[in-house]
Amino acid sequence: MKKHILMWWIITTLLLAGCAKQEPVEDNNLSNNTNAMCPITVQDYLSKADLEGKGDKVVKKWDQIVVHYIGRLNDEEVFDTSVESVAKACGKYTAGRNYDEGLAFNVGAGQMIAGFDNGVEGMKIGQTKTISIPAAEAYGEWTWANLIVIERSQLPAGEYEKWVKLMSAMGQTFTVYEVDGDNITLDANHELAGKDLIFDITIVEIK
Repeated sequence: MKKHILMWWIITTLLLAGCAKQEPVEDNNLSNNTNAMCPITVQDYLSKADLEGKGDKVVKKWDQIVVHYIGRLNDEEVFDTSVESVAKACGKYTAGRNYDEGLAFNVGAGQMIAGFDNGVEGMKIGQTKTISIPAAEAYGEWTWANLIVIERSQLPAGEYEKWVKLMSAMGQTFTVYEVDGDNITLDANHELAGKDLIFDITIVEIK
């Protein structure tokens, strides 16, 4: 396996604050049939969507907009959504999140992945559009160059197992890729790196 050792001055900036498996917080009232209901709920949402939108105003670069979205890998797997019914059906519900407010961002300001930014341009208020985003315009390709080997002594004391997620003091997320004696290999690739994504986007507001 090809490994890349980060220079010590970069390693010391990681200051890993702790480790925890990051799982979505699910509502206790969700049924055990979550996975089966997920694609049904997504299709129900899309069947009621307005594909045309209203008015003459369209989204342009630099506009501040609010959207609702469903992020999918395919027809069966949702990885994130701002639609509460879909979040509950797909096991992505987070207690405390305000699902009514949607997602606000400035188009073209680099706040979103490139494919999402480009995909909303030209849409109207109320319009829903499904876009496919290749990995290169999403979170990039998975690369060996983002594997970092660090000595266990450089990390906080504790047990490190494969797939455990860590977060640095600066908020960057890493996944334990391999544990080999005193060496811990961390994967700095985004968890969606290398994946083509599908987004169902609805324009709520153009400010």
